[in-house]
Amino acid sequence: MAENGNRCAYEPKVPPNGASPGRNAQRIAKLVGVCAAGFWLPQLAATVSADENGSLDEIVVTAEKFISTVQSTPISVSAISGDQLAESGITSVEGLAHEVPGLSMRTAGPGQTEYEARGLASNGGASPTVGFYLDEIPLSSPAASQTGKVVMDPNLYDTARIEVLRGPQGTLYGSGSMGGTVRVITNQPVLHEFQGSVQGTLSDTQGGSGNGGGNFMLNIPLGEVLALRVVGSDSYRSGWIDQIVLNDYPTHTAPGTFGSVLNAPVQSVKTDANTEYLYGARASLLFQPSDDFSMTASALWQHLAMGAYDEFDSPPGPNYLARYEAFPVNEPTADVIHIYGLTVKGDLGFADLTSATSYWKRYSTQTQDASGSLYYTSYQEYINQPAPAPPLPPLLRVPYSEIDPSRQFSQEIRLGSRGDDRVHWVTGAFYSDLRSTWIENDSSPNNTVSYQGTYFEANNPYHVEQLAFFADGSYKLTDTLKLSAGLRWYRYQSSQDEQEWGLVPYIAPNAAPGPPINTRAADRGFNPRVDLSYSPTKDFTGYISASKGFRPGGANEQLPQPACPAAPLNFSSDSVWDYELGEKARMYDGWLSINSDVYYIKWYGVQQSVTLPCGYQYQANAGNARSFGPELEIRAKLTTEWTLSASGAYTDVKLTDPSPAYTEYLMTGAIRPSGNTWCASADGCTGPILNVPKATGSLALDYATTLATNYRLTARIADSWVGPTMDEAYYFGIRLPPYSLSDARVGLSRDRWSVSLFVDNLTNKVALLTSNNTSFQFNVPWQIRYATNQPRTFGTQVDYRF
Repeated sequence: MAENGNRCAYEPKVPPNGASPGRNAQRIAKLVGVCAAGFWLPQLAATVSADENGSLDEIVVTAEKFISTVQSTPISVSAISGDQLAESGITSVEGLAHEVPGLSMRTAGPGQTEYEARGLASNGGASPTVGFYLDEIPLSSPAASQTGKVVMDPNLYDTARIEVLRGPQGTLYGSGSMGGTVRVITNQPVLHEFQGSVQGTLSDTQGGSGNGGGNFMLNIPLGEVLALRVVGSDSYRSGWIDQIVLNDYPTHTAPGTFGSVLNAPVQSVKTDANTEYLYGARASLLFQPSDDFSMTASALWQHLAMGAYDEFDSPPGPNYLARYEAFPVNEPTADVIHIYGLTVKGDLGFADLTSATSYWKRYSTQTQDASGSLYYTSYQEYINQPAPAPPLPPLLRVPYSEIDPSRQFSQEIRLGSRGDDRVHWVTGAFYSDLRSTWIENDSSPNNTVSYQGTYFEANNPYHVEQLAFFADGSYKLTDTLKLSAGLRWYRYQSSQDEQEWGLVPYIAPNAAPGPPINTRAADRGFNPRVDLSYSPTKDFTGYISASKGFRPGGANEQLPQPACPAAPLNFSSDSVWDYELGEKARMYDGWLSINSDVYYIKWYGVQQSVTLPCGYQYQANAGNARSFGPELEIRAKLTTEWTLSASGAYTDVKLTDPSPAYTEYLMTGAIRPSGNTWCASADGCTGPILNVPKATGSLALDYATTLATNYRLTARIADSWVGPTMDEAYYFGIRLPPYSLSDARVGLSRDRWSVSLFVDNLTNKVALLTSNNTSFQFNVPWQIRYATNQPRTFGTQVDYRF
């Protein structure tokens, strides 16, 4: 901070791109990375260790509700074991997303990530396009949160594996899985054996400060038939984005003009505002009186708290890594979740019976400074007033808070075949009841003209009830040819009770809360799938498949009138048909594996968010779309010590047949600045599918060897690349540039302990991940708020098992 009279010029935290200091720093970092590659040669997240013959191990999965391996499962699935997560330094599902082909994400930081696959973006609707499971528990996102379809970010310590299933999983996993499913499988209690482990991590973030965390696990046998497994975690991550409060916040007097925040007097600076605290515990109790029966009760509690989102303002841009505010309004977020599950398994002789019961509740909150957006709304009303115009509206301090409590009960019961390798089948029923409330409060003592000083307040309970019956199975027609098929019948009902009031609601301004308005949506149907696979040897599987998936429709909120145009009260479900051709091959005695597929998806009734000039959104069925592309994963043992891993995907997704209403929205020049329309004519108005990179790829090398006296040396260097994407800020399109992120890690272990040194974001890349991802009260035309990644971080990690 440099003072100049009564004004302050805020110094950038990162040298501008292209400036001499930044260029030299990048050259040095790249040189270090190239040199490190010559010595380390590490592993990608999907890399597997060698077995006794030096070949690549196969990972056991339960993607089809029975035990198989990745290579023998005739669907597009990626898996990574818990040991590989630890060796790769991956501590969150978000960290894994870049290394799984076809999987993309939209994020504003930890706990604020929604996952997408094969171009099926989830920025619209009330349900995600990628399902998320913790063991047998389906975790749904809030139905109406303005942060999107975000799921919890579970701590991955003591995780058995993560499975990522691509393509519609509507037969076995139901709604919200039409693009794929992510399954986090935790380690279960073990009878008759005491186990334990501890882990400590210390690191430092460039432009921030120190980070630290610890984890532990205890597996305690309780007699002959009981075992308890307990996991605890506590971590802190420093921030690196500053919150700067200006004495004279620049306002504009005409659309499109905005003063420079760099020239305004600085009142205060809150450095490194986006801190993160994550702590929680997980416990599982196993009761297994015989080999034919087991019951596992589980509970998880996790608390995530952030000082602010991982976002910065542009202008001035990424070289300053700061947010500029008119008032000192803290912008924290918090996410507290409690999860309870009971899984009962029994051997009935002819089949295995599984009952999975779960209940979870989640409480998410966020606060943002609404002074700028409310000023802009008031200014728009001011300039539209007939002469003589009233006085120019003042800039007022207005914190805007959102609360998203949600809870869900779910029950699945299924029967699965056993003992016959030629025939596999599973059948069952599923029920879920999700209740999610969207609550917003925007009030200020400065507001003396509306009810209790409220600018806008909402209390909108959302209820989704689902019921499904399913059957899925496979039959070996010959020793090499297998036919698989499945069918799921579903029914859902959703409703929203909407109650809003304040200065600009749909009811009369200044009025007290009125009676709620109820909107409903419902549908039923079938999700089929069919698959034909060919396996002439245990090392090759080829398959062709067709499968359907769907996502429930829902209710729209009432928009403030007359500030916003009228919107439909509900939107319909959307669905996809996925046609896929794939292969999985192991060669050279298991030293090389190549898994690849190509798919074509037809997407009907695309659910898309429509952002309006009044700052509000509604959900619409935008028309029909298509998506296609190849996906590739390669793993190769170059020698007994060196392993190469690579993955990539190309996704071509387009809205091919927009609905008339959506075409009008895309074409309307009145709501889009010149040059920022999605299309030039109605005939060519195909429109974008937001937040989907056309191309992604990752590459890594791994080195592992045994030194004298039984020391094991491992090392890893990896890079992931994400191509350009289209996003939206205010109500115009934004092109996010491509970015590449690199990590390096080296470790030494012996017997029960290991020590690792790591560098995350080796080249200190500032990536633009999304734009205005959390714009529920930051939706103004003069500034864009970008979510970004953590700067270069050096650290060490120590593990001990006992």
